[in-house]
Amino acid sequence: MIQTPRLTIRPLTLEQLQLHVADSTGLEASLGLQPGHREVTEPLLSVITHFTVPRLKDPALDPLYHTIWIAVDRDRQQIVADAKFKGEPDETGTIEIGYGTYPAFQGQGYMTEMVRGLLGWAFAQPGVLRVMADTDADNLASQRVLQKVGFRFMEKTDDLLWWEYPVTQELVFNERE
Repeated sequence: MIQTPRLTIRPLTLEQLQLHVADSTGLEASLGLQPGHREVTEPLLSVITHFTVPRLKDPALDPLYHTIWIAVDRDRQQIVADAKFKGEPDETGTIEIGYGTYPAFQGQGYMTEMVRGLLGWAFAQPGVLRVMADTDADNLASQRVLQKVGFRFMEKTDDLLWWEYPVTQELVFNERE
């Protein structure tokens, strides 16, 4: 579990992930949280079904690099966002992150805080030297999150922008941006 100024960030077990996908309040009930505005929609639903669940069932893979991590606002006691790594570090020490804030909680700095927390965790893991992320070219909010956290723009391919955060950068936690 990761603690940031407002959030508790936790990886989901396979059983919790199945509750997450069911899109009911079962996940919240199992965690002692308030029901809220959690939504699991496409493309996340397909990613979980076709990639995340099978990888969590593979004992050769580290589940922390394949599961969904949720962000819980401790004051509200509600899940406000989720994110995931897209696998263990490759031969260059690179991992990739993807993320999303539920619509009811957008524009409140949750994702910036969550990504910072996940970066702190990632760089404490052996073999992680760089974190990558991609954003749609027209997703300005997601690009702003990466810029605020300190990612550097690398390149544009088709309609995607690619960003990197090397371990050599100093990770700074601000109360809220």
